[in-house]
Amino acid sequence: MRFSLTPTLSLLPLLAVPLAACRGADQPIDPSLLADQAALHAREIVHQSGAGVGFTQDENSGLATIANGMQGAGDGLAGAMPSPMPPAMGSAMGDSPLAAAMAGMTSMLTTEEQFDDTADQLRIWLRERVLADVNRESTTDDEAIYRLHPDPTCRRIPSADDPPGTVPELNSGCVDDLTRLEVRVSLRADGDGVRLGVLIGPQRLELSAFLIHSDLLALEMDLAKADEATRVIAQTLGSDGPVAAHEALAGRIRLAIHKDGEKKVTFSGSVLEAIHIATLESNGAVGPDVTLAASDPSVAVTADGNVQTLTVKVDMGALDALGDWDPMGLSPNRDLRVHVGGLHGQATFTEATDDVAATGVGIGAVTVDAHGARIFDLGLNPYDMARFDAHLYVNAAGQPEIRMLPRFDLDLGYHLGRVASEYTTPPPSYVLDETYRVLLDNGGAAVSVAAAPATPSFGGGIKVTQGTLTIVSTAAAQPVVVPAGKCLTGGATVPAGAHPVLGAFAVVDCN
Repeated sequence: MRFSLTPTLSLLPLLAVPLAACRGADQPIDPSLLADQAALHAREIVHQSGAGVGFTQDENSGLATIANGMQGAGDGLAGAMPSPMPPAMGSAMGDSPLAAAMAGMTSMLTTEEQFDDTADQLRIWLRERVLADVNRESTTDDEAIYRLHPDPTCRRIPSADDPPGTVPELNSGCVDDLTRLEVRVSLRADGDGVRLGVLIGPQRLELSAFLIHSDLLALEMDLAKADEATRVIAQTLGSDGPVAAHEALAGRIRLAIHKDGEKKVTFSGSVLEAIHIATLESNGAVGPDVTLAASDPSVAVTADGNVQTLTVKVDMGALDALGDWDPMGLSPNRDLRVHVGGLHGQATFTEATDDVAATGVGIGAVTVDAHGARIFDLGLNPYDMARFDAHLYVNAAGQPEIRMLPRFDLDLGYHLGRVASEYTTPPPSYVLDETYRVLLDNGGAAVSVAAAPATPSFGGGIKVTQGTLTIVSTAAAQPVVVPAGKCLTGGATVPAGAHPVLGAFAVVDCN
């Protein structure tokens, strides 16, 4: 799995006693000791991350496909958020093994070696490029301010391949940026570690904050403050495109890596304060308006390299999104409203057994409205608190099988007839005003279905191994019923007079 969080370091005993235990509350900070401690802590967290997730990178791991899909989704979300650091600040880390791996470059190093090498570079970058003594601008009893200068901040981190005596070169783009843009880092003691605030411009606007403890590496960002700082960066350095305007911008987020133990870490993302983002287009027209409720953590992924398990826990709050409803392309608006009543569940992948055990998987009510008219709704397991448990594994036939309890009960309601006149081409008849139900039930006992591969006499589909699968439509005269031991296949020519969706299914013997 390619995690897009900053990496780790090989475990060295931290010789310094946590500073919080060594100094009284009224004693002044020691910036050099704090900087040393922060660099060591950051390295340790990244090292343990590599030890925790290393098994997921094995080409034979059953998790590889799932992991790659999660990475793509994470990249898409990350692109919508402000960058936590100005471009110049991280230039020296651009050649780290993990940065190269995430850019798609091949490496002869194992995943753990990539994390360890990056961790070593992170320690040097933090202590000698950012919190370098020559960068320190001022010190009070509780805060040290570091003004990032082109040298040493823009100087490449030494490589093991460098000939003896090599002086790493300066990055010219970084030098240009830091010559024009004032970037400072505020260092304060925090617990057994530090809090680093990234401050932009002479106004010292906080772009982001990094927390570095003995067991935690976290990024926190106040979206409104980050947006203000980002605008100063764009105005000072220039921008390739227009800076997005916001009608509303609020919320606070956290991305974190927590060291749970040796070779065990948890990556998490949290909405610490509810997010509300309403954008305006460059011509003044309204853009999307999105609200996401607070939840901490919203998503957590625990990687345990000792037992080779990966556990994903999701507890996301309600989402409301207002967007453009304009089938004929007439004018931007916010007449489309999508509501998702939250996502929940926990799933654990175990490498040794190549299976996934999930509990409490569910989604709150989903609705879509246009001009205030309901055009779609989704409901899951209405009699089971909208949740189910599941076990995904490879069965004796060598096929993936999923077992669920107490049932799987999904309703999909389509009501596009209420807005059909707004389409240049009318929607199909089977989505005008129709509700579909997919029910896999066994009277409250476990139900299961398995993949059924194609054979010369069978086109492939799914086999019901426990319970009965029923597919119903409010506009179909007869449901599709698949008893245990039978297979469901699709793609058949729809008989005359049959329902256009249900008529394409066929219940057959599993050959």
